[in-house]
Amino acid sequence: MRWYGEDIAYIHDVGHAEFALGAAPGIMEILDRNGIHDGLVVDLGCGSGLWARELVDAGYKVLGIDISEAMIELSRNRVPEAEFRVGSLFEVEIPRCQAITAVSEVLNYLFDAGSEERGLGCLFRRVHGALVPGGVFVFDVLGPGQVPPGTRARGFRVGEDWAVLAEREEDIERGTMERRIVCFRKVGEHYRRDAEVHRVRLYDPSGLSAELEQAGFRVRKMRSYGAHPLSEGHAAFVARKPA
Repeated sequence: MRWYGEDIAYIHDVGHAEFALGAAPGIMEILDRNGIHDGLVVDLGCGSGLWARELVDAGYKVLGIDISEAMIELSRNRVPEAEFRVGSLFEVEIPRCQAITAVSEVLNYLFDAGSEERGLGCLFRRVHGALVPGGVFVFDVLGPGQVPPGTRARGFRVGEDWAVLAEREEDIERGTMERRIVCFRKVGEHYRRDAEVHRVRLYDPSGLSAELEQAGFRVRKMRSYGAHPLSEGHAAFVARKPA
């Protein structure tokens, strides 16, 4: 399976940058409030490197991890000063670091076969072990109720050289949602078509708070990253490892 192949990665980068850039100042404030002004930040599901660029410009070292080779290529071109690796966030080794981020619902994705069975508890324990005392884990997730029961939500967006159509359908019993994506990207004189299906797990925020606390974190749930609000059913977390 391909996850964010070349064309969808390109469209996501040029057409859907507002969340990463809008959230960046608020996450910077979180790092500052926790006394993290430099050192290594590991960005899980780094995408095209928009957040990594902000971190490097602010003086941090960055390791970005993403399962999409196309996204990693975009990241390396955007932030040559940082290090990037292709891999599953559920399997890749996380080095000792001051902070770990997972921005724009990346923890919801069911991109690797084992992630659905393992859940997030194992990841939370790995993150806790990698952080220095006083380090923070900042992330956001989607919860249930994204699509009314028995319906499908459809939408589209258009750019100068691309168009993307998406259909979302939620499975209440399984606690998952499926996104069916079709895109068209202009290459030369013609448009190239591609399609992907993305499945995501929808998480109850209260359950995640309990799992984070079991892993040893002190947890704060948020409805925004600073001045950047989150949509309904979208929650952010700051999980701090006690000093």
